[in-house]
Amino acid sequence: MTDAQVTPNLASPDDDGEIRVKGQDINNIRANSVTVKYGSAGDVQAKNVVISQAGANSVEAETAELRQACAQSVRANNINIRQGGVVQAKANNVSIMQGGLVLAETNEANLTASTAGAILANGNVTLDQSNVRAVVTRGDVVMDQSGSGILLARNVHTGSNSGTILMIAGRVDGEVHSVFGPAAGAAFGAAFALVITVILWARRRLL
Repeated sequence: MTDAQVTPNLASPDDDGEIRVKGQDINNIRANSVTVKYGSAGDVQAKNVVISQAGANSVEAETAELRQACAQSVRANNINIRQGGVVQAKANNVSIMQGGLVLAETNEANLTASTAGAILANGNVTLDQSNVRAVVTRGDVVMDQSGSGILLARNVHTGSNSGTILMIAGRVDGEVHSVFGPAAGAAFGAAFALVITVILWARRRLL
């Protein structure tokens, strides 16, 4: 285990090593397990990454946890954000509590008291006291005291005090306040799908 001085060129991710960084600004980190606290890092690659009260440019890991921390880009199997923020996240599962992100591409997402710009998912999305500008998923959406500007889902299950501007869903269980209901939503569906396609195409071209 390494504590204190860390150089930009570190161990290979195949090494069974642990690196802890506290109160330092470093460039690149590669190890089996990485913890960054009270500092900042450039690119982090590891099996398990914990960033606490710190920041990072990009993170690639199997499990990434951000506690009162921020990152530009995070790619991981599981991403847990607690009072932190991420610009772009790509994962199998994203969980956020009292945090936020701009864009998430994921299988499933769970937000509690959080905000997000857009969530593109293949599975279920759960919103609890949260707000997302756009949710597009092939699965179900569960909302409780939450809101979404645009919501496209297979099924929507709502609790109390939830609302959307535009909602397109195969089935809605519960009460949800929507400016545009199913009839009006169908009229906007094709145009919105085209916009999403163009956005994704442009994003892939730029990356």
